[in-house]
Amino acid sequence: MLSRTQLLLVVVGFCLNAAALGDVDCSKRPKFVDPKTCCPMPDLITAELKEKCKSFDTTPPPRPTDASGSFESKRRHHHPHPPPCLMECIFNETGIYQNRRLDETKLESYINVVFADSTDLQNVATQAFVTCAEKVADFEAKLSTERPRPSPPPGMPVCAHDAGHLMGCVFKNMMKNCPDSIRNDDQECTDLREFFINCKPPRGGPPFSSEKA
Repeated sequence: MLSRTQLLLVVVGFCLNAAALGDVDCSKRPKFVDPKTCCPMPDLITAELKEKCKSFDTTPPPRPTDASGSFESKRRHHHPHPPPCLMECIFNETGIYQNRRLDETKLESYINVVFADSTDLQNVATQAFVTCAEKVADFEAKLSTERPRPSPPPGMPVCAHDAGHLMGCVFKNMMKNCPDSIRNDDQECTDLREFFINCKPPRGGPPFSSEKA
């Protein structure tokens, strides 16, 4: 049984948590800040893989910076879902994710090399892939029953979208669950992290987990 003091602390904790959630206004996107400044980490995609798959990188160039500096005006510069053909190539090269199946053994081997200097990042990345693979599978299954997938623009290759959705989900998951050892707690980063954690993703995108790894 909890003592009266312990019970009071639990109740206060719940109240504080509820108050914190209430402070996040999901109708207003936070000021744009590059997520990688909030959670500085080695690039998840190695230079070798980028070179092998560079012909599939069809990311459009960034537009001129909007003077407003808003999240909405700049978020297109950092595309939430990487080009699907690029991600499909990278996953095929590593064997991490193929035919909508995650190979956790190959994932572990790859993550341990990319984040060799941080067991915290290894754990966060592994959990992000496992969680996101399940969510993307559910999302893709529901999407296929709701409406047909639109055809790509003329001249663009046809690739499965789940690879890009998975990497986008993993990136956001890792940003939200950034280890304390490297996390930047500046106000702008805190605002961005709270928005990611407490607000629903845009319509048309896969679900992103807010659980701590």
